[in-house]
Amino acid sequence: MAEETRDKGRKELEEEVWSAIGAFEQILEAMPDDRASLETLSHAYGQIGDHAKAYEYLLRLGRVLVAEGEQPAALDLLDRLRELSAGDASGADLIGKIEAMAAVPPPLTPAAPIEAAPAAVNLTPNISEELAFTWNLLQAGEITQEEYASVVQDLTEMSGSDSSVTVSVLHALEARGYKGLDRVVVYASQDCATPFISLDSVDITEEAGGLLPLEFVVRRGVMVFDFVGAHALAVVMNPYDTGLRREVEKLAGRTCNFYLTSASEFDRAVERITNIEVEAVSTEG
Repeated sequence: MAEETRDKGRKELEEEVWSAIGAFEQILEAMPDDRASLETLSHAYGQIGDHAKAYEYLLRLGRVLVAEGEQPAALDLLDRLRELSAGDASGADLIGKIEAMAAVPPPLTPAAPIEAAPAAVNLTPNISEELAFTWNLLQAGEITQEEYASVVQDLTEMSGSDSSVTVSVLHALEARGYKGLDRVVVYASQDCATPFISLDSVDITEEAGGLLPLEFVVRRGVMVFDFVGAHALAVVMNPYDTGLRREVEKLAGRTCNFYLTSASEFDRAVERITNIEVEAVSTEG
């Protein structure tokens, strides 16, 4: 009976993953170079054991990153490319191009605020990183297969929404009333060496709250809440997403120290900085 239950759980899990795969392959039909979809599909196919398809989408993603000159993101793919390529000529060629990018050092992140031209802001949630976060929780036994499947479905629906919502694993779990949420937060905090902080107890100033564009804050699940010297203090809803950390430091123009908080406290903090911005506009008027 226990084996039959496990088999049923695995079948339902695969069905949910295939549903997510179908949704993101449709996105690629309209936008063949959509990085989030390519990342998600590579990760999803890897989960169900189709390493050939996982490698195919990883190659496509790597080529897009090289073409766009995205050095840090491309370098992050190297280990997985080496693992999946197994001497394949296409993989070896791409690895060579990425390694050549590494010969050109990226701009150093300044330790103090700088005046810079406005950079393009990526408002698209990185669903692949959220799926990876969910997978880590499943592998660690923090959530069940059924809970994993439900969160994957929720994340897929959230990422396709036109409304300004925070697409995050912690938001999905909290919306479902998951009873082990506090335990999940503690696990993620310890696993990523990202301290937990209660945002409800922090007085967020206009300068800190307004350092990042509000829509970026909401859609990407990250917020600057204070400063210590030349450094900014920020919370991220996905402590595993190292790419997001780099984006935040680029937008903030300074080094950041990162923390984790709960979904509800993050949402309340968003309301507070929204009110600060509204009051500032009213005062100027």
